[in-house]
Amino acid sequence: MRRILAYLLFGLGFLTITFFRKYTGEMIPHPSFFYLLGLVLFLGGLLFLRYTPTTKEANVQKQFMTAIADLKANGDKISVDLTQCDIKEHHYTEEQEKYGHSNELLVLPFERQIQSWNAMGGGSIRNVEKVEVKQAVIIFNYHNQQTGTIEKFISRVIPKDKITLSFYLDNQQQTDLYVDKTKRSTYYFDLDFLSD
Repeated sequence: MRRILAYLLFGLGFLTITFFRKYTGEMIPHPSFFYLLGLVLFLGGLLFLRYTPTTKEANVQKQFMTAIADLKANGDKISVDLTQCDIKEHHYTEEQEKYGHSNELLVLPFERQIQSWNAMGGGSIRNVEKVEVKQAVIIFNYHNQQTGTIEKFISRVIPKDKITLSFYLDNQQQTDLYVDKTKRSTYYFDLDFLSD
């Protein structure tokens, strides 16, 4: 629905700009106001389109949320003492684009020019910057009473350094882990408290 609205704004803005760009009639007063309004609609639609997930991304998110709901409803619920978990971290530096978008249709003209200048080795504006990426995972070792084995559960990659993550874990102290009863490698760490 949001993408449809974005396309409508985009199209309406484009038509308004096109019509009022060279409008010389006297029927509509203040054509420059309508030209600016069309420009605002066009840019608003473009930004709306840029930051609205595609249908494929929305479907993947929906499937993910369904799988989590199923694990919470039907899986084994294990209480996790976060103060007893290990934290492993990994940091690296990478070059990221400052301008641009993954969808080539949504790249703005000035962003494309900056990318061209960078590709040719010239230009005073650089499109890439070095960014330090900090990541960590939580490792929880669980003694399964039924099988007598130690099971290792590793959280998703968390974009925080070890000290910051330790602060969050000490503050929260406990969370839940949901594990599929038949396939123990399928599980979900409830880390919603990290998004606060």
